[in-house]
Amino acid sequence: AMPRSPERFLVGPPAPFDASGVFETCRVAGGKVLHLKAHWERLEHSARTVGLGRWPAAPVRRGLEREAARIGEGFVRVLLARGGSPRWRLHSERRIPYSGRRIFRGASVTTVPTRWPAGESGPALAKMSERLLGILCRIEGGDADEALRMGPGGFLTEGTVSNLFFVRSGVLQTPPSWVGALEGVTRAEVIAAARRLGLVVRETPFSRHELFNAEEAFLTNVLMAVFPVRQVDGRRIGKRLPGPWTGKLMRALGEERKP
Repeated sequence: AMPRSPERFLVGPPAPFDASGVFETCRVAGGKVLHLKAHWERLEHSARTVGLGRWPAAPVRRGLEREAARIGEGFVRVLLARGGSPRWRLHSERRIPYSGRRIFRGASVTTVPTRWPAGESGPALAKMSERLLGILCRIEGGDADEALRMGPGGFLTEGTVSNLFFVRSGVLQTPPSWVGALEGVTRAEVIAAARRLGLVVRETPFSRHELFNAEEAFLTNVLMAVFPVRQVDGRRIGKRLPGPWTGKLMRALGEERKP
């Protein structure tokens, strides 16, 4: 039976989901899905890329918007999977798993040995529900707040649930999608905000050496927004937390959370 409570809710066919589907995690505020257009476009593109074919887009979107209105604040996850005909499910929670105190403490991240082959063996731009490599990376990451994955050539790609940025010499850098980084919704928002603030942005591959010597670094996704990085593999990043540009971007996104 599907669990149903005031805090957690699943709706949709009760069939189990396999690893051949796609999903979107959407932030909800004031009963509305934030960046709905961007999430919906990526869901459609991901479904097309993995060959889901026709799926009930109108009922899924109505269900998403109704569930957002029901919970008010939190997040809703949309899952699509194949099996006869494509199936769908919503999962929602009235909470954000990144507290203000945790954000302002800063993230301790570690790089892990499991390589991330997206971009070579799979479509990096599709948000797929196959999570085995991500689970292995989290196991290898131990108690760290996030595990950073490397792709072929030793270039950093992304975290298991986040995009990665760092600042050095007035330039904001983030891995490009072709090394295996998902083009996250918050990633795009941060890039746009940085350019408005006059910060040079480069989507370019970089190694651990470059990250270790960053002046500041942070992670992004729709639930954590901007999460300052305190240390990487035991190396302290920057002189203060959050760094100057990280703080500006947190304020620009309206997501600065006080402990």
